[in-house]
Amino acid sequence: MKVLLLALNAKYIHTSLALRSIKAYCKAYEEQITLLETTINNQENEILHMIYQAQPTLLGISCYIWNMQFVKALLPTLRKILPETTIILGGPEVSYESEDLLYSLPINGLIIGEGEETWKEYLDYRIQGKGYLSEIAGLVYKNEDGIRRNRPRKPLDLDTLPFVYDTMADLQHKIIYYEASRGCPFNCQYCLSSVEKGVRFVPLEKVKTHLKFFLDERVKQVKFVDRTFNAHRDYALAIWHFLITNDNGQTNFHFEIAAELLTDEMLEVLKAARPGLIQFEIGVQSTNLKVLDIIQRKMPFEEIREVVLKIKRLKNIHQHLDLIAGLPEEDYTSFSKSFDDVLSVRPEQFQLGFLKVLKGSGLRCNAEKYGLVYKEEPPYEILYTDALHYDELVRLHGIEECVERYYNSQRFGLTLEYLFAVYASPFTFFERLSEFWERRGYHQLEHNKLAYSTKLLAFCEEEQKVPLDAIKDCLRWDYLLKENLNEIPKEWQSLDQSVYKERNNALLKDELWIQKTLPHLTTAIPRQRFRLTRIEYFKYDVVTAYHQGLEPTLTLLKEPIGILFDYSQKPPTFNVLL
Repeated sequence: MKVLLLALNAKYIHTSLALRSIKAYCKAYEEQITLLETTINNQENEILHMIYQAQPTLLGISCYIWNMQFVKALLPTLRKILPETTIILGGPEVSYESEDLLYSLPINGLIIGEGEETWKEYLDYRIQGKGYLSEIAGLVYKNEDGIRRNRPRKPLDLDTLPFVYDTMADLQHKIIYYEASRGCPFNCQYCLSSVEKGVRFVPLEKVKTHLKFFLDERVKQVKFVDRTFNAHRDYALAIWHFLITNDNGQTNFHFEIAAELLTDEMLEVLKAARPGLIQFEIGVQSTNLKVLDIIQRKMPFEEIREVVLKIKRLKNIHQHLDLIAGLPEEDYTSFSKSFDDVLSVRPEQFQLGFLKVLKGSGLRCNAEKYGLVYKEEPPYEILYTDALHYDELVRLHGIEECVERYYNSQRFGLTLEYLFAVYASPFTFFERLSEFWERRGYHQLEHNKLAYSTKLLAFCEEEQKVPLDAIKDCLRWDYLLKENLNEIPKEWQSLDQSVYKERNNALLKDELWIQKTLPHLTTAIPRQRFRLTRIEYFKYDVVTAYHQGLEPTLTLLKEPIGILFDYSQKPPTFNVLL
């Protein structure tokens, strides 16, 4: 028998942890099982051809909100070209309304809930003739009498799960997902994790062995999929301590945590982490207490803010903070406050998401009560609510795009801080910027890094809230602080740099000056020094403003200031020329 497990990922860099776990759990049949990973961005015909070439007897497809529409589009043709193949769907997107799916789709069965043990028993039945189909828990299938739903599958003992990775050879340049626990201590009404009660853990010593494998393989990033990683204090502490002790200087570990569960003891341990070893994702969702009460995630933002700032003071952990637009009772004004509250702590990444009214979630069951109107097809994104109109959500989508392009790129630090200070709030700034992009039609176009700066300059020119030369200096500073540029666009210049060319050349050829200012480049020839450095002049005191952080003041200098950027260092450094 040929068994093909198909993963349709959202992006090339993603990998399917679920199907790898099923394949590893069914190790007795590893010679019969093949894993095929592709993406929803591939051509439908290309994927059909790959499946057909495999000629599977049994095809299993993992279904999620991001790929369900694609799966539905594939199935009719799959059934025509592989009429004898048994097709089984699994995953969260088929765990609800399963009878409707079996009636409407050309498939043979569904696996509901956790799939490892159900797949193992199903393969025992199909390959070895063991047991009875009607006794396989978690299976819903068609037979001559119609549709049969077997009893639910009990939660799996995670100690029985084998490690899913035996090699990293086929996973270069991809995100590695890892699971140390299942379940969540919270009952958030927008989330499917609220359906399962309690949290189960992989034994700690097993986790350490698995993490040591990742560290030895020097993978780029391991993303924990645990819903609330620090739900168990001692468990989280032990893992963080292990990672810090065994750090390879390269691998990054991503955790989704609850800020209110992060203790001072945890912060003390995390203080020793290498910058870049650990990053956190913290779901704020809203700062409106009434909204939080409805979604059953009561967590006053002041408590979260305090913890986030403590982490920030460690200066070694990147933080991603999330908001959800479209939650019950959160109107446009309330959301704008939530937006500004979250941005006030300046997280490294600010993720503005939109409510997905998921099958099986509490909000789906109470959608009518809260006036939640959403798309009928996956991912069931919110269209409008009793509190938030459709046109307001459209505006928020535009704002989200500007946040992603400007704030999350981390390429406009000083420029954004300067502009935030002259608008009523960061939300107001992004609202105005989004309106500008919409008027100019920029949302529909692709742009390079330089274009974002040029368009921000055009926005400031239209708004007339700040001196244009000040913005030009900020934009050049931000860009040069990240990377060198062969030729800076003329419209970014606040003064003529050519008048300083002779002076710059003389400095980089002056061996005494090099020994004092750039001692690590004393052995470099002048040509290398020119390539590895840049001297740029500014009309405004960007250095002082940079060090001020929030709400900086840009002072017009009596004489331009020269700044030496050194790109031989990672990250680049700078020195003020005296």
